[in-house]
Amino acid sequence: MKIPQSLVAISLFVSTLSLSAFAQDDDFNDGNSEGWSELAPLAAVGVTATYTFPEGNRYRLQSAPSTNEDAFGPARMGSIREDVSYTDFYQFVDVVEMDETLDQNIGMLARVSDVGLGTTDGYGLTYNPTEQSMFLTAITNEAGTTVGMVDAPVAPGEPVRLVFQGVGDSFKCELYRLSDLETPVATIEEIDSTYGEGFSGILLTSDPADTPIGVDCTFDNYLATQSEPSGFSLIAMRLEGDRLVFDFNSVPNARYILRKSDDLIHWDEETDDIRGALALTTRFSILKPAVACRYYEIREP
Repeated sequence: MKIPQSLVAISLFVSTLSLSAFAQDDDFNDGNSEGWSELAPLAAVGVTATYTFPEGNRYRLQSAPSTNEDAFGPARMGSIREDVSYTDFYQFVDVVEMDETLDQNIGMLARVSDVGLGTTDGYGLTYNPTEQSMFLTAITNEAGTTVGMVDAPVAPGEPVRLVFQGVGDSFKCELYRLSDLETPVATIEEIDSTYGEGFSGILLTSDPADTPIGVDCTFDNYLATQSEPSGFSLIAMRLEGDRLVFDFNSVPNARYILRKSDDLIHWDEETDDIRGALALTTRFSILKPAVACRYYEIREP
């Protein structure tokens, strides 16, 4: 691709990204929940649930304790994306802060339908930092049946990423420390055929207790799509002042290289450590070249 020589001439060679057209991602940097449907089933029986955006770039969910756990169940709330219904799915979310004094289950929803008090169906992947366990649950009328469970030895309060994938009846669930997105701390792989399609989102529930408790957790960097990202593609390239800006679809935390050439024969690295953003799209920039014509190549190592 070339742009006028009066600016700077650029050529980029990129591979094709095999992503579904169906995808949602949100880093919450807009400080709102546009596109989300907030799910607070106990609001119908007087339980207060709040949705806020700390520092304008994260999504905090808080609920008061249940007024009657025997009648209505424990405190719970969530938020779902109803713009796409998935059969196969790949999704993740980062858990960046929590109230460490609460015994709560933190995670995601998939293949959700019939949303409401006593009616919600679907699957839940949850992590309980107090118990240091991770669960895959089939939810019927808001009642959960455990499909899989595994120890998840992460200290309460440590930021983590939950990854949830379903292909047909096969499910894979992973928990990572945000400080190490290469090696999962815990993995569940199970087969279940209870639900085949529905919406995706995030979820909080408290564990039943003699003295009911609420929930409080902050999320960031949500992605849901039909299949796991497996490559990259250029979205846009432009000049902003003295910077050349690149936007491209990317695999989260993957490493990319930008190379440059003035003759398409001899190539040098401009930088070898561009990291895929925690959301679906990565942006980076370099200083505008001083030469009249230059070529660039983005590639994986």
